[in-house]
Formats: sequence, structure tokens, C-alpha cells
Amino acid sequence: MAGFTLSTAALKPCGFSFGSGWNGLSVNYAASSDFVTIWAGADENWNTYWIGDMLKACKPGGKLAGMTPVYYSYIIAFTARRDLGLQDCNVGSPNLCQKGANFIRQKKDRILSQYAKYASETAKAWGTTDPIVWMMEPDYFQYASDTQQEGGPLTYAEAGSMMKDLVAKVRESLPNAVFSLDISPWMPDAAKWYAAFQMNDFTYINTSGGGTDADNARIRVANSLTWKSVHDITGKPIIADDGYGVAGSSTFHDATWDDVNNLNARIADGVVAISQTNPKSDWNSTLTGIRGQLKINACNVGLLPRVSVPGRGLGSIRWDALGRPASMQRLLFLK
Repeated sequence: MAGFTLSTAALKPCGFSFGSGWNGLSVNYAASSDFVTIWAGADENWNTYWIGDMLKACKPGGKLAGMTPVYYSYIIAFTARRDLGLQDCNVGSPNLCQKGANFIRQKKDRILSQYAKYASETAKAWGTTDPIVWMMEPDYFQYASDTQQEGGPLTYAEAGSMMKDLVAKVRESLPNAVFSLDISPWMPDAAKWYAAFQMNDFTYINTSGGGTDADNARIRVANSLTWKSVHDITGKPIIADDGYGVAGSSTFHDATWDDVNNLNARIADGVVAISQTNPKSDWNSTLTGIRGQLKINACNVGLLPRVSVPGRGLGSIRWDALGRPASMQRLLFLK
């Protein structure tokens, strides 16, 4: 545990972290929030005035110093949009549910090149010591499930192999990267899907649809998958998100994620963070008022960080021991 202080470990297995979407340098962010999210891959080349500014803001001396940068790594989809005009599946046609699987099969080198570019530029802007979270490929399940896919959907094995290569490509430049794998609440057999991946590559799992239900055991009430079941299947803590809809349009602040009873219920289900894409202006007051009411429990875990994490933010903690026997070292993570 050398170099690791429980009181300053940013994300705790029995605590909760709050993040907001990056909306530029002119926006006032909640001072007591922990991380900031951004969609990566929208530009063919690195945009130093958008994604670069976000990383700079999170560095010491920056406006968001101490917060952890978190990518929605949507590089496959954004690249297919530029190359083939493919839309998100709920936006129009042609779309990723029709041609996305073939794009992955036929343009693997192109995709890996984009990942290499974004990872290397991130390393230059952020460095290779402090953690940065990559939430990998929102809606990745669509490429392996939608029967409209030309040439057929990816097999689960193909999807797992491609994801393994993407993670490895990022790590070539960013040994400090922390990875999260997407949750599609509509998947019929989550256990079979996640079995196709090297789950040791991932510290978290995450939602990425912009709308989740804080007040329900189900991730989305319209789908059967529950927070607890996907947490139990993967053994990974969950980063939830809210605040945007079709084509990224804002649905604004979701106050159900400010309700202490809802938060404690979701913490019990394995949720450890919520990102509000467009939080309300006085969110900081809300956060300071509810943090002390959240349940902080003793966990039977044997956790070691990959790097020392000063201050706040989504820290790079190894969660491999979640679910291991109670004989593991018992740690009490404090706020």
C-alpha cells in the first residue's frame, strides 16, 4: 500500500463520486465534484482547443485541478460517421446498426490508427502518470446483436478480440489509462456477453445512453437488466450517466440522482458514480448537502491502486478483488 492514503483515494468501493460533462472553459463547474466527462473521437485529428483544454483544466493550476478526466471513447462510431456517413441507430439511415459491424471488420487498421492517435495526443497533453478513464465504445453491443447488420453482426468472440486490441493500443501510449466497458440495458444475456471480454482489462462498467433510472432497481425501467445483476455478473463497480438524449441533445439535470435514498439504494447495487452532463447551476450546494448522508460501508476487498492519486477524482484503483472471500484484507474506505 506504499504511496496510497485511504483518506485521499478518490473513488471508493463503498462511496460515491459525482461528475459533469465538459462544456468549455467558460462554464462554472461544481467545485466539490470529482470528475469531468467528454466525448472523444468526434474530430479526425486532435482538437487541442476542446479535448486538449479539458485535460489542461484538470491539471494542477487549471480550473478543474484535481478532477479526473473521463472519456466516452466513441471513436469507432465517430470514424464511421466521417467515413461512411453512418448515423446513430436512433437518428437515421444509413446507421451503425446496419453497417457498423462490417465497418469494424473491414476497417480495423483505420480504427486502431485513430485510437493510437488519440492515445498518443492524450499522453502529450495529460501525461502518463495520473489516471484517466476511458469508457470504451458506447453501445458496443449493437455491433454484435442487431440482425440488420450487413454481413451479419459480429460474433461475441470477434467483439471481444477487437476490444482487446483497442485497449492494448491505448496502453501503448497511456500506461496510466483506466478502462470501463459499456452496459447496454437491453441486452438479453449479460453474462454471455461479458464472458467474451478480458474483464481484467476493465476497472469499471458504465452506462452511456444519457438516461438512467436512479429510483429503480432496473437501469432503465423499460429494460429488464438491473444495476445489481450486471454488477454481480461482472464484479465491477458501475459509473452511471444522465442528462442527454437522442443525438446528444440535452435533457438537463436529473434530480432523481440527487435523492439520498435513491443514491444509497444504487450504492448497494454496485453504482459508485453518476455523471450529469448538464448539471444545474447550484449543484455544488446539493453535493455538499448530501455527501455526508451517503452510506460508507466496510468492504471485504483487497484493493491496490495502480498509481498514487492525490486529491479527488475517479482514481485508478484495482477492483479485481471485489467479490473475493471475506478472508481478504478488510479495508474501511473513508470519505
